[in-house]
Amino acid sequence: MIRKSKNNENKPDFDVMFNEVQEEIQEKDAEQDIVDWVPQLKQLSTDIDKATTAVINAKLSLESSIRQTQREEGVLGAAVNTISDKVDTIDKHIDQVMEDAPTKLQVSVNVSDADWQKMQELHNQWMEQEKQMLADQYKQQETLWRKQSQRLTDIVRNNEGVWLSQRVFYIVGSLSLLSIITIVLEIAFYVYFHWIQ
Repeated sequence: MIRKSKNNENKPDFDVMFNEVQEEIQEKDAEQDIVDWVPQLKQLSTDIDKATTAVINAKLSLESSIRQTQREEGVLGAAVNTISDKVDTIDKHIDQVMEDAPTKLQVSVNVSDADWQKMQELHNQWMEQEKQMLADQYKQQETLWRKQSQRLTDIVRNNEGVWLSQRVFYIVGSLSLLSIITIVLEIAFYVYFHWIQ
């Protein structure tokens, strides 16, 4: 910019020129800062997408494991109930036979002490076999339950650091999205107020 002096001579106004040059430098610096921010914002967006995918996959895996565990618990419970019902039925039949024996079996039998002892031993052996069968079934159920618990523990251990509740997931996602929107708005305001006006 050139202004006239009192002597009507044209002299450049160095202060104004210096300010214009300085403003131009500041605008170029601001432009470079914005360009430098773009890769970081892209990386941040990629990282958020990856974290979101990992959380969703972990949640789906856990839900699947829980459903599988519930199904297996149902099968085990049904097996236990079936065995218990059969044992109860056998006991009832034995009790009924023992109750009916004096009235329905009108047979006189002389049993020696040795034979009676042998019958008692056979009965005891049969009872021991039934108890052993129940104990074996219980051990099988316990083994299956331990395997399932270990499997669920391994799943949780392998995905350690990814398990978030749904509420925490939405809070983290909302805060991340809010941060990105805030950065974009700040850049937009900066560009508007420093370049357009």
